[in-house]
This record gives sequence, structure tokens and C-alpha cells, in this order.
Amino acid sequence: MAILDLAALTMNAEEAKDVSQAIFERTITGGDLSEFHEVVTGIEHKTQIPFIGNLGLVGTKVTGCDRNENPAQISLTEKFWDPALIGDRLAHCATDVNALFKLFKKAQKVNPDFYDRIGGEEFGVIISKVEQAMKKMNNRLVWFGDTAALNVTGGGVIKDGVDVKYFNVIDGLWKQILAEVPTTAKNYVAISQNAGAGYAAQALPADYDALGLFRKMHDAIDARFFEAMDEGAEPQYLVTREIFQRFQAQLEDKSLAFTLAETKDGVNGLSYRGITIKVRHDWDNNIRSYQDNGTKWNLPHRALLTVKENIPVGTLSEADLNNIESWYEKKDKKNYIDFDLKLDAKHLLDYMTVAAY
Repeated sequence: MAILDLAALTMNAEEAKDVSQAIFERTITGGDLSEFHEVVTGIEHKTQIPFIGNLGLVGTKVTGCDRNENPAQISLTEKFWDPALIGDRLAHCATDVNALFKLFKKAQKVNPDFYDRIGGEEFGVIISKVEQAMKKMNNRLVWFGDTAALNVTGGGVIKDGVDVKYFNVIDGLWKQILAEVPTTAKNYVAISQNAGAGYAAQALPADYDALGLFRKMHDAIDARFFEAMDEGAEPQYLVTREIFQRFQAQLEDKSLAFTLAETKDGVNGLSYRGITIKVRHDWDNNIRSYQDNGTKWNLPHRALLTVKENIPVGTLSEADLNNIESWYEKKDKKNYIDFDLKLDAKHLLDYMTVAAY
């Protein structure tokens, strides 16, 4: 089959004749993983992550030569990297592309030029789209992966009709965070609109107090998190789009937009109490596209306050995250694209996170 699906195009003498005339649709990839996560390399198979606890109380008054031994111990706990091998293959056959399609340059001879599209405009477009799809895949699995994923009719949250094999590869960060920062936790902040009975009821009202949400999240920071910040840790707010938009509107209404804006690397952004706020459009896209039961979305409004080092991504090689292999197979007269990578994500310390959902 051909990777390029031309079924929706009208073939005639006047269609576009150059790639520069094509409009490339926007896609929400989520960006590079390294922008939001520490990327740990060398993770090839199940690998222990040990946590060394702290010693209890020490130091008592000494009244003589003999003293009692302190029974205090340092506890050790563990988590594990458990990376999955992820890959895919796409095949492109030139004979399946309508001969009237003039967007790409034509071959000068049949064999092998007609079949071998490696290095041509046509294949260049395909490669660029595969690279985008890989970025989307990385972010989708890191955040929304769930090894127990089920469709709505099966009792899960994945939209009916969407194949769960695109989600059940690893347990992503949201699955871990929802388990480790439950609604009963001190570092949890409620967003009541998530419980709305339908799409309209879930929308954040125009006067939603996003500033108040950030304040509550900041107030919920654990003392150990605060100490890490004092020692140089750089926290970040990661939020869904509507929360960010309500925050912007609130600042404009209160004439605070200038005072809470910051410039970093020449780019204007927003922060709260010195902590950068980053909107995660890919969260919105994944929730609204794939976590939809036909009546409402699954927790459409979410915010995290944490540090990159607390939500690391594990892989064998960072280069694998966007590495593509392509070749022309003479026997099959097809052009192939393969990619393979190891991937896992870990939420390390629950007290280094404040979650709102």
C-alpha cells in the first residue's frame, strides 16, 4: 500500500505541481522530551532504582562511660525501570500512488527510479511526518501509557474504536501520579469541574480562579520540596490549556500581566512566584482525542508542580527517540521505514510533586 492516501484529492490537470504549494496541517507533538524531563540513558532492561531513606533521631545526653546503642536504621526502598521495546514499520509502494498526482517530481525511468523513492520529495514528506508521529508517540506513552488500558465499553477510559495497543506499552506518568498522589493526599488540589456530567459542565467558567489554583498548589508543597528549591531545584508548573488561558485572562483583568511576565532566552512567558508555567497542549489533545466516553472527558483539566528530575524518561539512547531507518527493498519494490527504541517513565518521589486534577 501507499503511505500517502490520495482518496480525498481530485485528480485533474490543474492540481498542485510542487511541494511548495502544499499546506502542511499542524500537529501537536508535545515537543522534545528533554524540555520537560530528565532523560536517563543506558536503560536497556529492567533496572533497579534504589531510594536511600533518612536516619531517625540521634543524639541524647551522655551521663557516663556506658551508652545505649541507637536502634535507628536507614530504610531503603526501590522502584524499577522496566523499558518496553517500541517499534513500527511503514511500507510505501509507488504503484499505489495515483499516476495523475503531480505534486512530486516524476521518475525518469521505470527501474529502479519509479519504485525507489528514497531521497525523493515524496519520501521526504513521509519521513517528516513519521518524525512528528514519533514525537507524539513518545509524549503520549510517557504521560498516558497504561499497561492495563481498556476501552470505555470494557471499563476503561480509552475511547471506543481506538486500539489500546497504542497505550498499553508502558505505565505512563499520569497512571503513576494518580496512584501516588490520590485525592486524599496533602499534595493534591481538586479541580471540581472535572467531575462535570458532560462536556459543557466540565468547561472552566470565564471567571475561573486559576491564580487561586496555583496558590493552592504552591501552598501544598512539601517541606522537602521547598528545601530542594532553596538548594537550586527548578520546579515547573505543567498545565492544560484552559487553566493557562484562564490565568492569562485573570492577569489581564487584574492588570498583573506585566508584573508576572518573565523573559527567558528572549521569549516572554508567565510564572507564578518565580516558577515557570508551561502549557501542555499535547495533554489536551490526548485527553480529548482518546479519553472520551462519548459524554465527557477523563479529567480534562490537570496541573502538576514538580521538577524535571522527578519525572525522568528512561531509554537506551537519546538518539533512538527520533532515529528512523529507511531503505528500498528491490525484491518487494517497496520503500520501508522502521524505528525502534526502549522507553519508560518514572514518577520518583511523591513529595516532590503537587498534582491538581
